[in-house]
Amino acid sequence: MAPLTEAEEQVLAQGLLDQLSRTAYACSAVTKLSGGTANFVYRGDLLQPLPSDTSPAPVNTVIIKISTAFSAINRDFPLGITRCIFEESMLRALAGFPHTITTPTGHTQVKAPQTHFFDKETHTQVLEDFPDTTDLTTILQSSDLDRILPGSSPESVGRALGSWLRLFHSWASAPAQSTLLAQVGPNQAMRQLKCLVTYDSFIEILERHPETIEGYKDTLEDVRAAMKQEFERPIFEGDEARGFIHGDFWAGNVLLPNGPWHESKELSQKLNKLFIIDWENAQFGHRAVDVGGMLADLYERNHFKDVAASIFVMNGFMDGYGPFSDEFAYRVAIHAGVHLICWYYRRDRNSPLPYPLPKVLAALTLGRDLILKAWAKDKKWLQTTVLGPLFAGNSSA
Repeated sequence: MAPLTEAEEQVLAQGLLDQLSRTAYACSAVTKLSGGTANFVYRGDLLQPLPSDTSPAPVNTVIIKISTAFSAINRDFPLGITRCIFEESMLRALAGFPHTITTPTGHTQVKAPQTHFFDKETHTQVLEDFPDTTDLTTILQSSDLDRILPGSSPESVGRALGSWLRLFHSWASAPAQSTLLAQVGPNQAMRQLKCLVTYDSFIEILERHPETIEGYKDTLEDVRAAMKQEFERPIFEGDEARGFIHGDFWAGNVLLPNGPWHESKELSQKLNKLFIIDWENAQFGHRAVDVGGMLADLYERNHFKDVAASIFVMNGFMDGYGPFSDEFAYRVAIHAGVHLICWYYRRDRNSPLPYPLPKVLAALTLGRDLILKAWAKDKKWLQTTVLGPLFAGNSSA
């Protein structure tokens, strides 16, 4: 990996301050945020607070994203710079889709950030900040887990997320969003990137540990060929399982307030809130990519970090999104297996394995078996796994 040098980072930050000084979003300082891999992301302290549309308190900070033609963590990894244009279009459309989710355990408002300002020439976005929040991945792995998500809250969070995702998939694919399709549908660079980091990679990863692929490669090649065709289908060639997807739907892109989650059915109670961020990967594709990606990501927390709560989030998520047809569930299981295997490349490849080899091999083997059993439509076996709830009912999804 070849990130920018510290001096180059300082030049970038100063240039950002100079650029914003001529706008209503002039900042006294910007602080680089960790966690992002594609863009340079900062929190800016506004010189002049702005009025809020949702709160009597003024807006004091904003999130600033700068997109470049390469990854923020690796200048040698090219990325389509137009991704920020597609994200801006998606966020403006989502401004009309804040949604309150009602589940058996309470009410949750789920929303995406508002776009304050977008400079197409410098590929700079100024976005709504959600202060005093933490991403779900960090919460699940923190000592504050029981305080923020007490009792049955992990399952409730998952259920709200799954319910919202199903509503989003339906909303985004409705005829009323034809303009959005024309604006964001051509995000071919992100479709290609998604295929590159999943279906173009998983066999190569297994080959690094031959014991995980011996005797299975031919079948896995068939799976890869079939799934790659999905990314090459025309965007207007839709069916009930295809449409707009988030494209990078994992727990790190879900923010929660730092206060405790409330389990209450009373509308008079303060709403729980979830914030869905990082929409630059929005694309036209199979909805199983969003569902399977989230499930595999949550399972990683359990497998590698022994986070039991992540299984409860998974169960709630499947319940909230479902019911699933068997055909859709098989596609979800295939993508979850591929996503789990590709954990191997989402780490620093130049560093030693962060976990004992037997634990790594167990993850690769489970991912492989999910792919093979779903491809063979072995429902009985899949029902015995952590993805068993996918196959609990029979419906169209």
